[in-house]
Amino acid sequence: MADIDPRTPILVGVGQIARHWDGLPADAPSPLTLQVAAARTALADSGAPDALLAMIDGVVVVRANHDSVDGVRHPFGRCANPPATLAAELGIASACCIYSVVGGDQPQALVAEAAEAIFAGDVDAVLLSGSEATATMKQAIKARTTLDWSHGVDAPFEDRGLGPTLLSDYEIANGLGAPTQTYPVFENSLRARLGLSPEAYGAMMAELWEGFSAVAADNPYAQFPKARTRDFLATPSDANYRVAEPYLKWHVAQDAVNQGAALILTSVDAATRAGIDPAKWIYLHGYAAYKDRLVTERPDLSRSLAMEKALQGALSMAGKSVAQINQFDLYSCFPCAVLLAAEALGIDWRRTPCTVTGGLPFFGGAGNNYSMHAIATMAERLRAAPDEYGLVLANGGFLSKEAVGIYSATPVEGWRPREKDAVQAGIDAAPAPVRLSESTEAVIDSYTVTWKKGRPSRGYVIASNEKGRILARVRTGHRATLHSLGVGDPIGKRVRVVHETGINYIEAANRLCEPAAVGWLPARQFDHVIVERVGPVLEVTLNRPEAMNALHSAVHFELHEIWDEYERDPSLWVAIITGAGDRAFCSGNDLKVTARGGDMSSPPSGFAGLCSRFDRKKPIIAAVNGVAMGGGLEIVLACDLAVASVDARFALPEVKVGLYAAAGGVQRLTRQIGRKAAMELILTGRHFDAAEAKAIGVINELVPAGDAATGARALAAKLLENSPSAIRASKEALNRLEELESLEEAMAATGKIFGRLMRTKDFREGVTAFAEKRKPEWTGS
Repeated sequence: MADIDPRTPILVGVGQIARHWDGLPADAPSPLTLQVAAARTALADSGAPDALLAMIDGVVVVRANHDSVDGVRHPFGRCANPPATLAAELGIASACCIYSVVGGDQPQALVAEAAEAIFAGDVDAVLLSGSEATATMKQAIKARTTLDWSHGVDAPFEDRGLGPTLLSDYEIANGLGAPTQTYPVFENSLRARLGLSPEAYGAMMAELWEGFSAVAADNPYAQFPKARTRDFLATPSDANYRVAEPYLKWHVAQDAVNQGAALILTSVDAATRAGIDPAKWIYLHGYAAYKDRLVTERPDLSRSLAMEKALQGALSMAGKSVAQINQFDLYSCFPCAVLLAAEALGIDWRRTPCTVTGGLPFFGGAGNNYSMHAIATMAERLRAAPDEYGLVLANGGFLSKEAVGIYSATPVEGWRPREKDAVQAGIDAAPAPVRLSESTEAVIDSYTVTWKKGRPSRGYVIASNEKGRILARVRTGHRATLHSLGVGDPIGKRVRVVHETGINYIEAANRLCEPAAVGWLPARQFDHVIVERVGPVLEVTLNRPEAMNALHSAVHFELHEIWDEYERDPSLWVAIITGAGDRAFCSGNDLKVTARGGDMSSPPSGFAGLCSRFDRKKPIIAAVNGVAMGGGLEIVLACDLAVASVDARFALPEVKVGLYAAAGGVQRLTRQIGRKAAMELILTGRHFDAAEAKAIGVINELVPAGDAATGARALAAKLLENSPSAIRASKEALNRLEELESLEEAMAATGKIFGRLMRTKDFREGVTAFAEKRKPEWTGS
């Protein structure tokens, strides 16, 4: 040991803890209790806990997830000073305390920072710790258990905050956001570069993760220690549901963990004085850390330049080749992080294990602190094999910040801190694609569709043309477009983008009622609604005659997209809505779906994509060809004009099934026919015929049975005789009138009222009785 500089930093204590909570409040793991437990384990691991504890004069805590997003309120409070509070719990006095910046790169970056501070003599020993108790938090919220995690001490500390933003305003506005929304950029770009189909790439991800889950199954600190087969991992199911293309649930980091980890670093000299056995010492042979550009500024989305440079830099400092590394832990928040690192290292992940823990999906995604667990596990393995070397890659953000460490129990001669280099400046100065914000056409390079509760929720494409690169998102609620974007392989297809109000939107490849050109996306399909274009008239037919054209969530979203496109298409002047078959225009909400607990979400435009749409400038005519009950009548009331066959029947019967006309029926009927007349119909729920509807002003015209659509077309023809611009201006003026009379505010109040109603026993009884075809038994509760 004579050639070892006594200032050389070494890792002398490691500790980990994983907890499964039984639900008893007194036994609930908290971020602080997990940190304390891990730190005490690390002290004990050193073999000289008392002597080492007395030396610690630096305490650093990795920033918790609940402190990593600005403005988020924690349900159980948060500690105002995590590092000083941890120090106080352990009896450490006068320590330099630091609360880290956000990022999964931090455990490795902080090890390097502590090593440099120890070598410089600024500190004698540093305790690094971090934890997540997200599983406890979720379990307690579900059980309505109140916990208090606000305990803290008042002492000096350095709070490094959130750090620089990792997504630009341009990226957020046009579709990027949470990791599951953003990592598909890289995943699908890599798939395209490898020339794989979505199916083949999915199989490869499953094969990769099968090996990781097997490691986790044997790890006592894993939160999800179960071996999962590649068949399970490749197949969508209730237990492995869609998250975002190409990810299923078990393809991504799982954050519902109760895990803590701690590391203690000191110098060779201090460890010798403390009597720590050299067999415990782990040396940091090499390290490097670099940051990449914003996502859309990176020239090649199928690579990570910062990752490549950090791996090269750490290996170079250690004086090792990849072939000399025996153990690897490659950050595994998403498959692409592992695949890109393995590619950069030139290793075959099928032959070379790439994790020592089991990875973030299976060991557990312990927030920013995962790689501290990896380093602790690596240290234990290297102590058992003192001639071997291990590499830990830690990743933060969106492949944004990369930190690498090379470890071994083999001593380092002549250790010195890493010298500054020009690599980061080169990354920062590299040419970046021109980012476009304009209406244009381009070829898709990458994309995703994210899913929520089994339904497509959001989506975007990254596409390029001779001018540069454009990021564009799907309009809110356009599920048909989202579905079409996720069918087949969109990469290499052409897409139109329209720039409106500062946002790039994906434009449908086909006008309503027209087929899309070959090679273009998205090509929409509507499953529950028929749309036809007759000159400047759009005819919309609710196509669920077997259910009397009752509507559920999927139909609302289809209609939302149809009405959006109707308003935006300058070649369409008038629209007609009717129902398929001869029994019903629309019988309202499909209560059978409600009773089964089906999807009840609705687009921002409300029932039928129409009832909460307050800014329409084009007329819509209702062609009432039969029953118009509940929501069906609300559609009629929301339309500008209505034609009904003589055999049509109307009602707002919601009170009979424990509901009320919450899609504007109460407000619009009152405005259109007067308060007392409306009150009688609303509170009794009685049916009324077409003649009465005409007499009280609910409809404009009566036509013979079976002629509702014909009558509506005749009325549309009369409108077409007039100026479309004048009609739009008239509609706009009427919209302004309704704004002044605050219909929108009145309907906004409906949400809270309806929410309270849905929590009543009468609500559940009403829809259940309807589904069971029996008379409801009201309780008034």
